[in-house]
Formats: sequence, C-alpha cells, structure tokens
Amino acid sequence: MIRAAIYIRVSTEEQARHGFSLAEQEHDLTDYADKHHYLVVGVYADEGSSARKAITRRKQLQRLLDDVRADRVDIILLKCLDRWFRNVADFYKVQAILDEHKVQWVCTQEDYNTTTTNGRLMLNLKLSIAQNESDQTADRIKYVNQGLLRHKREIGGKAPFGYRFVDLADGGKHIEIVEEQRAAVEFIFASHLSGHSPTQIARDVFAQYGIPITCRRVRCVLRNETYTGRRYGIDDFCPAIISPDTYRQAQERIAGNKPWPKNRHFLYLFRGKIICPSCGLVLFGHHGTHTQKNGHVSFYCNYWCGKHAVSGAPDVAAGGCAYGGAVGEHSIERYLLDHLSELLDAYQLEIEKKKSSMRIAPELRIRAASDKLTRLKDLYVDGFIDKPTYEADHAKLQQEISSALAEKQAVHITPAAVRDLILKADDFRAIYAAMDRQHKYDLWQSTIKSIKIGEPKPLPGRAYKKFIVEFY
Repeated sequence: MIRAAIYIRVSTEEQARHGFSLAEQEHDLTDYADKHHYLVVGVYADEGSSARKAITRRKQLQRLLDDVRADRVDIILLKCLDRWFRNVADFYKVQAILDEHKVQWVCTQEDYNTTTTNGRLMLNLKLSIAQNESDQTADRIKYVNQGLLRHKREIGGKAPFGYRFVDLADGGKHIEIVEEQRAAVEFIFASHLSGHSPTQIARDVFAQYGIPITCRRVRCVLRNETYTGRRYGIDDFCPAIISPDTYRQAQERIAGNKPWPKNRHFLYLFRGKIICPSCGLVLFGHHGTHTQKNGHVSFYCNYWCGKHAVSGAPDVAAGGCAYGGAVGEHSIERYLLDHLSELLDAYQLEIEKKKSSMRIAPELRIRAASDKLTRLKDLYVDGFIDKPTYEADHAKLQQEISSALAEKQAVHITPAAVRDLILKADDFRAIYAAMDRQHKYDLWQSTIKSIKIGEPKPLPGRAYKKFIVEFY
C-alpha cells in the first residue's frame, strides 16, 4: 500500500476567525486517504503556526521531513497549498528533500500538476501571490508597531521576568516593575558577577525567594537589556532594575564563558521516546566515556530529564521536576531483547480489544457528525438558529469528530515496520546483534512510540529493569 502522511496546520488567528480547525482538516484528509486506499502512517499537526514561520520552527514539519529522509512516507496529503507554504524559497528547500526521496504531495482541494511547464508556472504564481499577501500584512503590522514604539507603548506578547504589562486607557500597553520580583532580578545579576553558574543561581532564587525559575530563563534575564530601562533600542523605554554598568559587566563575563561542546550528529537510539516519570517531558540523551581507576575506558549513554537538571524548583507543584535519575540506554536495550515477544503479543491483543469494544465504527460516527455539521451550517445561514447556538453545537460536533478520529487512529492498521518486527521476533536477538547503530536507531524510531519507566527509582548503582513500551 502507498504510505500517506497527513500534514495539517492552522494559525491561532485563522482558528479564531474561520473555525478552520485541525480536526476538520484531519477528517477530510483521512477520508481522502481511505477513498484512494492509502495507508496513513502519521498525522503531523502544526497548531498555532504561521506558514511564514521559519521551517525550523515548525516542529511537526521537521518531524515529517525526518520521516521522509528515513523513507517511511510515499505521499503527503494537504488540504490546500497555503497549509503547506506561503514562501517560495522555503517551498523549494523542502521540495528538494521530497524529490531526493521520491515523495509526492497532493492538495485535496486544489489541483497542481508539477510535471508540466505550465503546471510549475501556476504553482510559482500561487506561491508568489500568497507570499506577497503575507508580506503586505507584515508591513501593516510593522507600521502600527513603529507608531506604538514612538509613544513608548509595548508591542510584545509576554513581559520579561520582573516586569508586567499594564493596559492603558488608550488601548495600548505599558511595562512596569513587579516589585515582588525586583530583588530576585538584582540577585541574579549579583550572583552571576560573583561567579555562580545559572543552574546554581536558579536553585538559590527558589531557596531565597520561593520563585521557580530554570537556568535557561536565568540566561535570558542576564542577556536582556530591558533591565537597564532600554528596550527595542529605545532609551528610558521602561523603569530600570539594574545599572547599565552592571549589565555591561554581565555581558563581558558571558562572552568569556567557554561554550559547552555538543555532538549533534550522535545517534541516540531512543531519542524523543522516553517519558519522564515525574513531569512527563521527554528525556534527553547524554553520552561520553568513563575512565576507571585501573585505566579501563568504558562508553556510556544515558537519558536525563532536562527540567530537573535546570530547575531550581524541587517538585512539580513548584514548577520543577522530582525525578533526579538517569536511564541507561543499555538497560532499555536489554529489556527489549528479553521481553520483545511478550510486548508484541500484548500490543496485538490490545488492538483486538479496542476493535471489539467499539459499538459504532469510527467511520460511521465521523460521517454522521459531518452530515450534522452541514445541516447546522444551513440552519445558521437560513436564520433558524442564532450565532451562540451555532457555535455551541459546532464545538460539540467538532469534539465528536476529534474523538472518533482518535479512536480510529488507536485501531489503525499495524505499521509495516511493526509487522516486520512481529515476524522476526523469534530470531530477533541474533538479527539485532548484527546491526550497526544506524540500523538500530532506524528500527526503534520506526516502531516505538514511547517508553515509560515502570518501577520506582532504584538504589544508587542499580539499573532500571522494567519499562512500559508503546508501539505505533
């Protein structure tokens, strides 16, 4: 079967203005895939993302491109071109990746034929018009913002730590100091100039002021010129908390710090899969070598919770994370090798249970809700119901469609990679031993959806021995 990836996107503004929800897009594209006998291998939803946003900041698009590079996708389904791109340059960057891996894309509500000269011309014209419209909107916003800045009015969406926005009578916003946080900001700069690390400063801020703050935010505070009263390049834009000289000294010390070495090309076998048992975030990988007293050098690869490592707060209620351990990659591999057959048996049994427990097929529920949406729209247009009634009923039907789609996704056809793993489960240990790291990475990334720790934190020096594994 042709493997289809569904890409959907909506910006917050469009969602509010048109009700152009992710659930509607997913329903339409899933229905299109069923009619064309495509196997849906994934839904990639960028919610609240503009099509003009840098492609590196559209996380689900990046996840889709990773799957394209791994040859897990044959075709990408879109509702229309503006869900994909409104920027000519970015479009062709992505198109180059798709061409390299022979992946096609289809707009279900628009017809583009990129195999002909005229078809490519029409595509370029549509992208250029969309980009021009977006550029004009950006110019209007920039013009309005320049007027606000001349009157020292705030244009940002979130105030820096230690400040807050105050609404004014003329509709603008003014920035003022939060007195309860002023001392914490002063403490952060003083501690930094005394030689303390951001992690230690975050812990001290929580200990002394009871304010949970991460070391990442500490770094943001130290680099933010707003605390001198200068903002958006304008002097005396807001009240100052520190002197310009203190800020200058902090920048000089930051510039002299040695950057932490990073190896972004190392393959962590379970990257993005392991869930923190305390705060629910994804654990990040760290690897290196350890030299023992006898001179023996050993390699290690562990997964840590970044929120615990960088937060001054000791528990989830205070904004931190209580999990302070590390999960060894070798422990997870050993568990999978020892329990693969029973894990896959449980996976198949769970799918059968979900199928048998359904009273009404998800497809029928989706079709019924869609028909009701159509009738509801007609009633509203003809004036038989008012707007509040229409919006309330529309939200309920959208929720019904979303629920049915989630139920349908839960019992979807077993992915090819998982089916292949099931067939080879009996001989898997020997096959796995012959794999290199790249093939191991591809295997687990294509078959495992998530890994949760299934036991309390062990004693120091002991490894975890139980995990809860969810397959795609």
